[in-house]
Amino acid sequence: APRQPDKQISEMVDESVRLARAFCDRKWPVFASLDSHHPDIPEPPYPPHCIAGTDEGKIVPALQWLENEANVTLRRKDCIDGFLGSAEKDGSNVFINWVQSNQIKAILFVGIRTDICVLDFVCTTLSARNRGFLVPMEDVIVYSRGCATFDIPVEVATTSKDEAHPQ
Repeated sequence: APRQPDKQISEMVDESVRLARAFCDRKWPVFASLDSHHPDIPEPPYPPHCIAGTDEGKIVPALQWLENEANVTLRRKDCIDGFLGSAEKDGSNVFINWVQSNQIKAILFVGIRTDICVLDFVCTTLSARNRGFLVPMEDVIVYSRGCATFDIPVEVATTSKDEAHPQ
C-alpha cells in the first residue's frame, strides 16, 4: 500500500473488504497473495518493497481478519507474479492445488498494483488455464472496482528515492 493516503487505494481496499466478507460469509474459498520479499534478493527493475518483517510486508489492516478465516489460503510470495510466487521447492504450486482442490471454475481477481502484481498474476493464470494446468477453471475475471494502483508523480519522484509511477 502507498505510504501516503490515496483515495483510489482506499476505495479498492473497502471494496476488497466487502467482497472478502461476502465470500467468507458464504464459506467460499479465498486465495490471498501477499508480497513478502527478502531484502537480499533484488527484483529489478523494481526497488525494494514489501520486505518480510516490515509493515509493508503485512496484509493491510482492514483485511488482517482474513488470516483467521478457515476458507482463506494466504500465500506470502517473494516475487511479483502470484502464480510463480506460489511455487514450492518440490515443484508443486499452492495456487494450482487450491484451484483443483476447491474445484474453482471462475476466479475473481482484486488487488493493488493493477499494472504489475494483478496483471502478472492474471496473465499467468490465463496462460496456465489455456494450457490445461488449472482444470476445472473456465473464467478469469478482473474486478476493476477491486483494483487500484498508487500515484507517485514525476515531481514527487525527483525529490525522493521513489520511482515515478503515475496512476
